Amino acid sequence: MISLGLLVLRLVFGTGIALHGFPKLFGGQGRKVSPEAERVLGAGFSQSMERGGFNNVVGMMQRMDAPGSPQALAGAHVSAELFGGLALILGWHTRLAALALMINMATAIRKMHWEKGIMGQGGAEMAALYFGAFLALFLTGPGKLSLDRG
Repeated sequence: MISLGLLVLRLVFGTGIALHGFPKLFGGQGRKVSPEAERVLGAGFSQSMERGGFNNVVGMMQRMDAPGSPQALAGAHVSAELFGGLALILGWHTRLAALALMINMATAIRKMHWEKGIMGQGGAEMAALYFGAFLALFLTGPGKLSLDRG
């Protein structure tokens, strides 16, 4: 049952974070999703696709005044969300993916959400929930129902 619980945790949070990263890589002005996808994913996903795109993520890194190359940081951010989420879904290099995602969420909490508090629009609540799930997977591993089998 523990492995089944870890599978559910990986599927829910891996899918959620991968869907969060997808528009950041494949989105941009004029990029739309099909009506069927919008019906399942919601209007918010369509808006994320329209506002997304790698160049917009680079701009976000510049506005955050993050140290280092905004392009490199944007690449790390998008990779962690999209590819780290897919790795969690599969249970492949789970602890490494969870670690990258924990760093990503800790940075989001500190740089994007901290001043808005925990609850409410723009607050840290959702990022903190993701952080907790990724921490649990980092500590436990993926379970037996995974490519890592551990």
